[in-house]
Amino acid sequence: MDNHDQSRNPTRRRVAGALGLALLAPAVGATTARAATAPRVPWRGREPLTPALPAPTGPYRVGTTSMHLVDGARRDPWVPSRRRRELMVSLWYPARPGRGTGVAPQLPARTAARFGALAETEQGFSVGAGAVDWAATRTHSAVGAPVLRQRGGLPVVLYSPGKDMPRGFGTVLAEDLASRGYAVVAVDHTYESLAVEFPGGRLEEKQPATETRVLRALVDVRVADVRFVLDCLEVLNAGGTPDASRRPLPAGLARGLDLSAIGMFGHSLGGATTAQVMHDDHRVVAGANLDGGTGAGAESVGTVVDEGLDRPFLLVSSVLGNSRHPAHATFWQHLRGWHRNIQMLSASHYSFTDLQAQLPRIAQAGAMPRGRLVDAVGTVAPARSLHVQRTYLGAFLDAHLLHRPDHGLFDGPSPAFPEVQFVD
Repeated sequence: MDNHDQSRNPTRRRVAGALGLALLAPAVGATTARAATAPRVPWRGREPLTPALPAPTGPYRVGTTSMHLVDGARRDPWVPSRRRRELMVSLWYPARPGRGTGVAPQLPARTAARFGALAETEQGFSVGAGAVDWAATRTHSAVGAPVLRQRGGLPVVLYSPGKDMPRGFGTVLAEDLASRGYAVVAVDHTYESLAVEFPGGRLEEKQPATETRVLRALVDVRVADVRFVLDCLEVLNAGGTPDASRRPLPAGLARGLDLSAIGMFGHSLGGATTAQVMHDDHRVVAGANLDGGTGAGAESVGTVVDEGLDRPFLLVSSVLGNSRHPAHATFWQHLRGWHRNIQMLSASHYSFTDLQAQLPRIAQAGAMPRGRLVDAVGTVAPARSLHVQRTYLGAFLDAHLLHRPDHGLFDGPSPAFPEVQFVD
């Protein structure tokens, strides 16, 4: 992303810091930056708001589970006293009728509390104190529901969130893909994410080391995390149980994946991670970057910029764009496989997270300043924004993992999607 004017805009630096805009988010114009200084709105409601998530659109019921993964071969890079790297991942998948243990929350309780505390600050979104109960948000996924198995296994899609963002803020797109027949695996990058909650309620929060390290170091750790998760999926697909706590997994998940059809997408720094994972690991055959860049300041995200990719890659960005950094042109000219670069007009950086569905309702209720809303998710209609993302990401993965026709969706602008502009 281009953040060439961050140093000249101290207001923007304050807004960007805590939620990960500083590394890979686009710079904003003066009007938006001034709006971001609006004071926090006092909350006068009797009860806190519960942010809702839209239902998935595919034909299948959705199930979910989580896994605690421990890499005994790698010391934690951010907390060296921890001799093993620990991760939490969520899996969403098409489910068959059967009993689960209830509907999953978007965020575990302690993670939700940590996010809520930050969202109320100027460094977050200036949400009124006590206005939102983030822990109360429920998804549309049944915990532990049995897997709807498919002949040949479920195609797999990995998800890496933006810097600081918990993996649960990718739920809308993950559930939608699962409802269409994919197994989606979201990774929390421990000590870089705002907070990661492990079994038993142990909470591991972001470490200062991740704020001082260069972009390349952050991406390198994330790539190692994702490659370890891929190794764990191979164990799972061989009938093993990679969960460190040996908790029972949903019926039908073991040996239920198609590991010849693996895609990946990510938001912001997670999008940059997607490109480098594809470069380093040929198990991922197609990738999409949602509003992430190829560099910040004088550095690039990694060797993928100069060495490129030979497999399909999709870049989807906000109207502020992510193609002004010098590394972008180098990266783009080295893509040897199918590739497209599209922008969604009137969107902003967090339009590509669940906050696109949640923040507008919070602002409408008077619980956050309008200027902070526009800064976070732009002015695009939330329902249209989510429809565009679901349609284009789904069509991309369908085409390159399942070899289905995209019906010309990526040939150029479509009157059915006036919000989408083709770039490059």
